[in-house]
Amino acid sequence: MSALSSTRRLLTQTAGILFSVVLLAACNDSNNLNTPPVPESPPVAEGPGNIVEVAVEAGDFSTLVAALEATGLDQTLADEAETFTVFAPTDAAFEALGQETIDALLADTETLSDILLYHVIAGQAVNADTALSLTGTTVEMANGDIVALTIQSDALFINGSQVIVTDVEASNGIIHAIDAVLTPPGDAEPTGNIVEVAVAAGDFTTLVAAVQAAGLDTTLADPDGSFTVFAPTDAAFAMLGDDAIAALLADIDALTDILLYHVISGAAVDSITATSLFGEMVEMANGDSVTIDIRDGALFINDSQVVIADVPATNGVIHAIDMVLTRPADEVGTIVDVAVANGSFTTLVAALQATGLDATLADETATFTVFAPTDDAFALLGEETINTLLADTETLSDILLYHVIAEQAVPAETALTLNGSDVEMANGDTITITVTDGNLFINDSQVVIADVQASNGIIHAINAVLTPPM
Repeated sequence: MSALSSTRRLLTQTAGILFSVVLLAACNDSNNLNTPPVPESPPVAEGPGNIVEVAVEAGDFSTLVAALEATGLDQTLADEAETFTVFAPTDAAFEALGQETIDALLADTETLSDILLYHVIAGQAVNADTALSLTGTTVEMANGDIVALTIQSDALFINGSQVIVTDVEASNGIIHAIDAVLTPPGDAEPTGNIVEVAVAAGDFTTLVAAVQAAGLDTTLADPDGSFTVFAPTDAAFAMLGDDAIAALLADIDALTDILLYHVISGAAVDSITATSLFGEMVEMANGDSVTIDIRDGALFINDSQVVIADVPATNGVIHAIDMVLTRPADEVGTIVDVAVANGSFTTLVAALQATGLDATLADETATFTVFAPTDDAFALLGEETINTLLADTETLSDILLYHVIAEQAVPAETALTLNGSDVEMANGDTITITVTDGNLFINDSQVVIADVQASNGIIHAINAVLTPPM
């Protein structure tokens, strides 16, 4: 074969290959024109559901969800056009009510709705930081009542319920889990003014007698006034003893001062508002101040617990307390200051001064418990014996120190637990503590007034002078 023929054959084969490639490319272009590529879908961001959906998904709010469904409030809280903050009781919180109470609520949807709406702030999503900034105030809830926001032991509380989980996001708001179901305040109608309500209650006979003796009954019955009264019950006054009550009723100035120390004038402060003032000082009608405290969920005024709250009156509100209010220790002075100011311990004060023990019991760096004989207790010794003792300061010092426990302040509550025990006194001898019919005795001397606070200890008034053993 000639070289020319071989060259022609190679060119022909090459042309065929090129034609095939061009044809294949053309086909591919034709396919691309007829079937455009499908673009990839962008990732869809998944957000939280609404309040109800989040509660259902969480699994810890089954009773709450059932209650919402029973009242129809599940539809309200699922509304994506609205915004809510829900303080949501856990299943454990509802269980604390008891199944009988839960069943009764589920059957009474009107009451249940009021309770549920008391857990909701409508119109805004309040996160934990915002809630913390509102502590010390009250906030209106969806049912129209208020709650108190406080910080206790570094935890956020709504009334007496602790927030245990915060900031659970929902598409239409936010959920905070709480450990107890909130109870809306009662709506009882007042039956009379402060004095009339106290009289009708039947548990404040001593208070009413004291108010009448001081002439304050007219003030507290004023229809144009507004008062908050922390009212000691008869049992609270009984803790003072008959002698102390009689002494107060005979000293109108002192009685008036004490009674006004139980009154806030110009405002009806309900227990929720009082709770919001946790840790603060509140001025009373006599010009002195009390401290608002919360202990184990209970409201305290100084060291007195509110045992019945929010008794309404036409001109204010009454809160029953379990102890007569006394000023905080740092406001009343030392053991000696308190004894002098009281007026019922003039002989004791004279004896302390005669022996120089007044300086000892005025020591702010020390702590004492003094079982203090009243003037009536010393009077039982007779004037001649008292004068003899005042002239024999060594014997008198021994007797006085026999009335003192050094280095500790022993409240009556603790002393009652020592029934039958012997306790060493500051002179080295021992006394015997006994309890008879609920009354505290030191040897044969009865404590007639307990727990008088001082800045450096505590005083218990007794009705007989203690005699050291021979």
